[in-house]
Amino acid sequence: MKMKVKEESREQIRIYAISGTIICCVVFLFRNWNKIMEFVGQAFTAMAPFLWGFAIAFIMVPMRRIIEWKWLRKAALAPRKKRVIAVAGAIVVFVLVLIGFFSVLIPQLISSLQRLASSMDSYSKVLEEYINRFSNGGEEMSFVITRIYENLRKTVEMWLSGETGLLPTILSYSVGIVKNITNFFIGVIVAVYLLLDSEKWKRQFKRIIYAVSSEKFADHVVYIMRLCQRMLNNFIFGKALDSLIIGSVCGVVCALMRMPYTPLIAFIIGLTNMIPVFGPFLGAIPCIFILLIINPLKALEFTIFILVLQQVDGNILGPYILGDSMGLPALWVMFAIIFGGAMAGVPGMFLGVPLFSVIYVLVRDLVAARLKEKRLTIQ
Repeated sequence: MKMKVKEESREQIRIYAISGTIICCVVFLFRNWNKIMEFVGQAFTAMAPFLWGFAIAFIMVPMRRIIEWKWLRKAALAPRKKRVIAVAGAIVVFVLVLIGFFSVLIPQLISSLQRLASSMDSYSKVLEEYINRFSNGGEEMSFVITRIYENLRKTVEMWLSGETGLLPTILSYSVGIVKNITNFFIGVIVAVYLLLDSEKWKRQFKRIIYAVSSEKFADHVVYIMRLCQRMLNNFIFGKALDSLIIGSVCGVVCALMRMPYTPLIAFIIGLTNMIPVFGPFLGAIPCIFILLIINPLKALEFTIFILVLQQVDGNILGPYILGDSMGLPALWVMFAIIFGGAMAGVPGMFLGVPLFSVIYVLVRDLVAARLKEKRLTIQ
C-alpha cells in the first residue's frame, strides 16, 4: 500500500532537504577551508600556463576579428587561410604593443630606480633629522619615535639576514619571475590554438553541456558564459582605457609640477588604477612616501592632485567610459572589491567587480521572473 503525501508535506520535505544540504556544505567548507584553499592554490599554479593562454586569447580576439572579418573579408582566400593570417596578425600586433610599451617604460623606470637607490643615503639622513625633530617634542613623543625607529631597524636587519633575508627573498622572487615568464610564453602557444579553433572549442563545450544536462539547464549555462564574457569585456577594456588615460594625465601633470621620479609615479598610478575605487589610493601611498622623504611640500602637492584626479576619474571619466555596462550599483562595487580583496588579494579586487556583476544580473533576473510568476509589482 502506497503512502500518499500531501503536496504541502512534499514541499516542506524538499525545503528541509535543501536546507540540510546547504548547512552540511557550509560546515564542510568552514572545517576544511585551509585545505580547500591550499588545493585551489595548487590547482591555479598548475593551470597557470592555460590561464595565461585564456587571458591572452581573450585580449587578442577583437584584433583577430577585425583582421578576419573586415580587412580580409573580400580577399580571395579560403576561410582557414584567413583565420591563420588573422591569428598571426593579432599576435604580431600584440607583440609589437608589448615591445613598444616596455621599450619606452623600462628605461625610464630603471633610471628612476637608480636615482632613488643612489639617493637613499641622503634620504635616510633627512628621515633621521625628522626623527630628531619629533624626539624634541617631549618624553612621550620621544619614546614613541624611538620605538618606531627600533622596530624599523629590527625589520631591516631581519630582511638583510636569516632565511627570510633580502637575498633569499630576491632569489624567491627571481624564481617566481622566471616561472611567470615561462608560463607566459607557454600561454601564447595555448592562445594560438584557442584562436585558431575557437568555434570548435565552444561547440565542444556546448555539446558536453547539452549531453549531460537538460536543455533548459544547458541554455542557462550558455547564457551565463556569454554574460561573463560580456562583463569581462566591458570591464577589462574599459578599465584599461581609463587607466591609460589616468596614467598619461598623471605623467603630464607631474612633469609640469616638476615631481621627481615622474615616470615611476605615473606607471604606479596607471597600473593600480585598474583596481576600481581604491586603486589610485593604493598606488599613491608608496609615491607619497617617496616624495615625503625628498620634499614634504611636493608630497602635499601630489596628495592634493591625486585626490582631485580620483574625483574626476570616479565621477566623470570612469562612468563616461564604462557607462552603465556593468549594471552594478556603487555600493555593490565597493562590496565586491572588499570581499574579493579579502578572498584573493589584488586579483580578487580586480576580478571581484565583473564576477559580482554577473551574480547581480542573475539574481536580478531571477527575482524579476519570480515576481512575474506571482503577478506582483513591487515599487
